[in-house]
Amino acid sequence: MRTRLVSFALSLLLVAAAIPAIAHHTSADSGAPVTVGKAADSKWTETTIKAAATDANKKVLASGKPAAVTGEVVEVSCYLQLGKRGEAHIPCGTKCINNGQPIGLVDAQNNLYLLFAEEHDPRRDGQVTLKDAFLPLLAKQVTVNGMMTQMKGGIRALYVPAATLSDIKTQSDQK
Repeated sequence: MRTRLVSFALSLLLVAAAIPAIAHHTSADSGAPVTVGKAADSKWTETTIKAAATDANKKVLASGKPAAVTGEVVEVSCYLQLGKRGEAHIPCGTKCINNGQPIGLVDAQNNLYLLFAEEHDPRRDGQVTLKDAFLPLLAKQVTVNGMMTQMKGGIRALYVPAATLSDIKTQSDQK
């Protein structure tokens, strides 16, 4: 009997702990999402195609498809480690992103998409960054158009055309 009571009490504590997270998650869902990029611009660029040096590289690249994904912008490290997201995580997430942690998008089915700048050479050489464009959108709903890849194990990546990154901040400033 005592074991059942302890188990029941622990269950109640877990449910009580989850309620603020659920309520908090819905607050990030309000309002129309900012749209990043256009479907017509979702393609691999010349620098990415040239970077596919082997047949295996070309096969992975060929598996990429244009996609539009709507979801909440998250800082990936705290999201995966602690489940942190939403407006309450903005101060911490901002520090993490400013110090190099990755940015992601969590859709309505809780699928996580890692976000990357699409153009291979500018991304590799540090000439383009997602940080300045997506940091103001942390915890907000965003629709991102880009090229999606999905690897074994369910890892999803969405490659955002770098040419659209400067437009993101302008849109988020208007909201």
